[in-house]
Amino acid sequence: MATKILRSLQSEGGFSVAEATIIDENRNIIDAHTIKVLDNTNDKTFKKEYIVHGSLNDATVSLEMTPGHLVESDKIVFLTGFMLGTWSGYPIAVFNSNANSTTVTCTLIEHGLSDGELISVEFSNATYSSFNNNYNITLVDSNTFTFTTNTPLSINTPVLSEELEIISYSDNWEYAVKIEAAVLSDSSNNLSVSASLLNVVKDNIPPGHTWGIVPVVNNTTKQLTFTPSYSSNTSIELRGNGIRWSGKVEITYTERNY
Repeated sequence: MATKILRSLQSEGGFSVAEATIIDENRNIIDAHTIKVLDNTNDKTFKKEYIVHGSLNDATVSLEMTPGHLVESDKIVFLTGFMLGTWSGYPIAVFNSNANSTTVTCTLIEHGLSDGELISVEFSNATYSSFNNNYNITLVDSNTFTFTTNTPLSINTPVLSEELEIISYSDNWEYAVKIEAAVLSDSSNNLSVSASLLNVVKDNIPPGHTWGIVPVVNNTTKQLTFTPSYSSNTSIELRGNGIRWSGKVEITYTERNY
């Protein structure tokens, strides 16, 4: 049998797949789905970096970000993720107004407004679009405020559980977190999140929303990933397409038993 001689790959112009450059001529990795770094002194350990994505909307309040990472039996995985959630839109308050009343009572959880503050509102129901205007509010509490219109929204019937946007807020919101976690798999390949630590880097969530993200394992697919979620009593798709999540993940993958 002839002896096979293995030679290193030489390229002056980089490396490409399907005419897409993966490594350029300056040795920069510019278009790889994942990067896997092996430990030459320990063939049971490697490091990998990759990007995950996921989008939440009115119909999807939580999901597993993709791609996940497959975990085999008897493994320990240390993972670090820097996650960023973004949303474009204005906070939405739910309001009521009695028949033949000029007082509009609004509910918006942790609205952050001050007594007498001037706000700009747009009513979601076109029936009340003529009332789109600027109003000084009267503070009730951290979740409730009122304002007064020049004429009643309705003469004969109360207006109940309608919505309005407060467009004097910013329309760009971000939530950034760094997550560290350890995932274990046993001899039967049952996965579990052994420990996790979350550090909020930027907390700019719109009033009326609750956002969160946690590391998770899926024992059906045998993968680890992250699950973002939100809660809101109003739509998050009135102006945009929902909350977009992206993250950079770094994992160190090793044997549980040596």
